[in-house]
Amino acid sequence: MSQLSNVRTGVLLAAVCAAGVTSAFAQDKQPVDRPDEPVVGAARDLTVVPNLGDARETNGVRLWEKRISIPGASFLKAHLVDVNLQEGDVLTILNSRGRVVENITRRGPKNWGTFWALSAFGDELTLQLRVRYDYERPPFSIDQVIVGNDTMFAVTGGDDDGPESLCGAGDFEDVECYQSDAAKWANVLASVGVMSVGGNPSVSLFCSGCNISPLNYVLTNDHCIETQGQCDTSEFVFKFYRMGCNNGAPTTPDWQAFRCDDIVASSPFISCDQGLSDLDYALCSVIGDPASIFGFAQPDPNPLTDGEDIYIIQHPAGRPHEITHGGGIDVDVDGTVLRYYNTLDTEGGSSGSPVFRDSDDKVVGLHHCGGCSTPGTGNRGMLMSDIYPEIEGFLCSPSLEITVASMSAPTEVSGNGDSIMHPGEIWQVTPTVRNSACSDDATNVTADIQVTAGSAPITLLDTSASFGNIIAGDAAASAAPVRFRISSLATCGTDISLDVVNVNANEGGPFGDSLGAFEQTIAEATLGTEFMDDYSAGLGAWSIVDGGTGSGPGQTWTDGNPNGRFLPLTAPFVIVDSDAHLNQDMDEELISQTFDVSNATIVQLQYTHNFNWGSGGMDEQGDVEVRSSLTGGAWVNVANYSGADASGTVNHDITSLAAGASDVQVRFHYYDARNEWWWAIDDVFLLAGSGFACNTGSFELFGTGCNGTGGNTPILEGLGSATTDGDITLRIRDGLPSGLGLLFWSTTDNASASPCVFQIGFPTFLTMILSLDTGGEWELNALSPPVLTDIHAYLQFLGKDAGAATGKWSYSNGLDVLFQM
Repeated sequence: MSQLSNVRTGVLLAAVCAAGVTSAFAQDKQPVDRPDEPVVGAARDLTVVPNLGDARETNGVRLWEKRISIPGASFLKAHLVDVNLQEGDVLTILNSRGRVVENITRRGPKNWGTFWALSAFGDELTLQLRVRYDYERPPFSIDQVIVGNDTMFAVTGGDDDGPESLCGAGDFEDVECYQSDAAKWANVLASVGVMSVGGNPSVSLFCSGCNISPLNYVLTNDHCIETQGQCDTSEFVFKFYRMGCNNGAPTTPDWQAFRCDDIVASSPFISCDQGLSDLDYALCSVIGDPASIFGFAQPDPNPLTDGEDIYIIQHPAGRPHEITHGGGIDVDVDGTVLRYYNTLDTEGGSSGSPVFRDSDDKVVGLHHCGGCSTPGTGNRGMLMSDIYPEIEGFLCSPSLEITVASMSAPTEVSGNGDSIMHPGEIWQVTPTVRNSACSDDATNVTADIQVTAGSAPITLLDTSASFGNIIAGDAAASAAPVRFRISSLATCGTDISLDVVNVNANEGGPFGDSLGAFEQTIAEATLGTEFMDDYSAGLGAWSIVDGGTGSGPGQTWTDGNPNGRFLPLTAPFVIVDSDAHLNQDMDEELISQTFDVSNATIVQLQYTHNFNWGSGGMDEQGDVEVRSSLTGGAWVNVANYSGADASGTVNHDITSLAAGASDVQVRFHYYDARNEWWWAIDDVFLLAGSGFACNTGSFELFGTGCNGTGGNTPILEGLGSATTDGDITLRIRDGLPSGLGLLFWSTTDNASASPCVFQIGFPTFLTMILSLDTGGEWELNALSPPVLTDIHAYLQFLGKDAGAATGKWSYSNGLDVLFQM
């Protein structure tokens, strides 16, 4: 039996495939010989644990800073472990030039907790941690860093020995040579490097790709990003090219990277001479909005024909972006295979490069294999006309289409300033919409904002948004944020949700509504790390039950990786490998220690894994199970893996099985396996929390304001915290400029009041005479709460308006202030 041999060696060879490769079905256990991807960096052990005692304090915020310097590195990429920041705290990573690479909050992207940071250009990176309060344990640590090697900045190609795809002398050109060609330069900006992190040993690999949609979908080869686990450890690098034309100029110092989010469509790699069932592509969504910065390239559903001129924008050998051209008799459309002979050089790292038609600069192919001078073989790629029908729904729209692209993170307008949503506070978000049309521009784009049915009770202070003019493929944020006040009656732990509806432009609409475009939990619960194991200390925290047959290094769960699997996990990890155990049965349990989460009301289990399924006779199974006194001591299944590969970071809510119990255990159970594949586990977390810490808000608006004779409608607002040692601010705006009025205080509201009348009840306990300024505003800052305890006070402003001889009073809305001592 052949062992799996798809370990990527990292030698800087061209992307060459062996002809006649068989499919990797577990029944025959034949590996697919995939094209090589160049290694552009390797991991080094590096320990960083922040000591907040070294932080310096400014305005109540402490700053801890650490600089990591490794001379000669082309980039640095840190492996962050057990990231768990308090709400409002931020870990910032900067590159060697002080540019922000990313800001990390809470448990990091997708709530992973342990992950690789985005790559920082240059030989230094700086960590800046801003915190307000103490931590019982370090909020993160670093155990490794990938050090980029200098081949990324090499002017010439890599090692040409052995199989390669250089068609005679290399004819790579720097992309800067085409900056004056607007269409080609746009394609340069949309093209990317695909940097992924391998497993054992940890290295950084490089492919190529391109953003092909205004909705941010990157196309590359399936053999570059084959699984969700590989997507989770990949980033797309934009703006990495030389700043001169074939003169050895330095590279751009400020590349921008975005994380791979999900694989939304794919077709496997089986052969370099592919058919329609193995088109070797992966279409991946992106975390972030690179299209708004770098644009996108347009795929063409119309097939390329023999002899047309083409060009490829690529990262050969992981170098900065370069371009090569070809055409004439050397371009051959051979059924489902695009071949280009004696022309259009590629090297390892070129896999996934977009192939463009020279005449209209549209994407007509996807490069994946080398062999340019071999008769009947050639450099090869897939035709976009074959891929297009499978991905059309992710591309730009042939007619005008406006969709919600994103909502900004919410920011606090008024409240207690702790960066956590509480009842009674005012917050705001900024929506962004995108014109996903291929060519149609939109003018005067507007939308309405409404509260989603079933949302926690909130009051919208802004019910519409304006986005101006948006050209095809571009995005625009609303001219002003959308503000909302959370009801003082809202329940902590419930969700606030907003819809964006009635999106219109002068050219058409309304377009599709976006229900639940913004969602946020009031006073999100902070989960602490009850247990975390990355197996750096071995398997001491686990017990193993070996229920299979045979013996040897692969007989049960081990951190030894007996077959040397190269996986998208960070070594060391634990693995049970049926293929390494040859023809023996496997029934293997990996059982955790016992956890006491009796004080927890929320419990989650998280792990990162790689389940490679085979159907070699026994149909291998992987179960994730939990037991405790709440389950009567019986193992309860929370996940089963079988019938297909699975990988990535997974989170299970096990509250009902664990919260409040003092005897919780977790089991990974691999069974019904004989001569099949493997299951690997890493970064296991047990997260626990005691619910939602929530402060009742101070302010709630009620009733409506009514204008007086002069048409002014004053608005009454309250800010701050009406609690012990708290200060509140009262504000009136939109009243009569330089007008006079009265602010009434009562402890009774007038629920039966009709509009445009006095809306609080008698008796009043305080009346304040107010003079508005020339803008019709008044503000009283730092008002200490009166001696009231757990009581509602009601306020309303009455202003003497201008107009008739007798004048007419204007009425503000009412304000309910909840004082809590």
